[in-house]
Amino acid sequence: MMFGRIHAHAAVFWRDGRDLLRRFGDDRSGVVAVVFVMALVPVMALGGAAIDVSRAYIVKQRLSFAIDAAALAVGSSHGSDAELTEVMQRFFDANYPAHEIGVPATPSITFSDEEIVISATAVLDTSLIRIVGLDSLSVAADTKVLRETTGLEVALVLDNTGSMRGSRISALKTAAEDFVDILFRDQTVAEHLFISVVPFSGSVNIGTPDEMGITTDSPDGPGAWSGCVEARPYPADVRDGDIATDGYWPRMEASSSGSTGQCPVLLLPLTNRKADVTAKIGEMTTQGYTHINYGAVWGWRVLSPEAPYTEGKAYDDPDYDKAIVIMTDGQNTMPSDSLYTAYGRISQGRLGTTSRWEADDVLDDRLLEICQGLKDLDVLVYTITFEVSSSSVRQLMEDCATDPSKYYDSPSAAQLRSAFRAIGAQLSNLRIGR
Repeated sequence: MMFGRIHAHAAVFWRDGRDLLRRFGDDRSGVVAVVFVMALVPVMALGGAAIDVSRAYIVKQRLSFAIDAAALAVGSSHGSDAELTEVMQRFFDANYPAHEIGVPATPSITFSDEEIVISATAVLDTSLIRIVGLDSLSVAADTKVLRETTGLEVALVLDNTGSMRGSRISALKTAAEDFVDILFRDQTVAEHLFISVVPFSGSVNIGTPDEMGITTDSPDGPGAWSGCVEARPYPADVRDGDIATDGYWPRMEASSSGSTGQCPVLLLPLTNRKADVTAKIGEMTTQGYTHINYGAVWGWRVLSPEAPYTEGKAYDDPDYDKAIVIMTDGQNTMPSDSLYTAYGRISQGRLGTTSRWEADDVLDDRLLEICQGLKDLDVLVYTITFEVSSSSVRQLMEDCATDPSKYYDSPSAAQLRSAFRAIGAQLSNLRIGR
């Protein structure tokens, strides 16, 4: 449009100059010299237009190069919209320095569900054509970064045990909220993104009615149900088996000794509503012992397309990826016989032993079985340890992950936040398009 207007002016200048020259050739009066001088104006303007159009084209090329470089940088970076805007500005400034021809305005970036658009305008001061009143030309360019269209389902399996109380649970909430912000960005409802939150301690609170696969039978008699369930017998406790094959999950009754101390807040099934995810993270409280494996298997079940949760897409759906993030601050622990977890009491021998120490090892082995089952289904497994001093626990969580690069050790709250942000960045894939 801009270059079209320049060419239109040039055509007028050429026509006017041609007519004046013709009249100059026919004129024999004493005003010929004056007319000749007047004829030079459109001729000079025509030449000036050609020069300034060429300069404007150079500005256009440089401006396009600068915003393309900024777009590539944004496309390979991750973070909040504000952070990506800073990346764009930094790379634009580096590729269009102030001394270049043309004065660039501040580039702008806009975010939508499907794409990121970067645009910029540069003002070029004209040379010769300013004699006809055109003092400057405006040159604009834009480019796009397309969001990856592949859908994503993520289960956040988060440690809510007693050792997470105080500053630790606060740090976890902050880190998990960062993760959610990176994936949702400014969206309140995402079209192709679904996140679940699975708090765990000595059990998991699934809170589903009987028809979703929870038996009404209780090993400890009647009482108000807390929403937590016992583990199925091995090997049903390490897989996502259907009810016909693996049976129901017995309720943990709130009236049972110690059971209420092992029941975290109700899990959140997969949802594409950001407010629901952040609200659930905010609800988390701390209590109970550590059964990482039990949190992990319910994280698997919320990603599954099979009951009791059916929100998950098929494992072989080419349009969706699945990932699970398992975070803990401690080691698997079976408490003393006075306490009751998803595996009952230690004296009942449901883990194949009545030794607490041997039972802890069994829980570790079952966690690895669950992790392998997830990996066999191409579910990306990320693991995080937070302020964990035990090298064996760190090794266990690294072995659980899809590969060592997907394990993050976080000795501090700041590093925990960095771990969640790094995982969020990896899952928030962007690709550049023009």
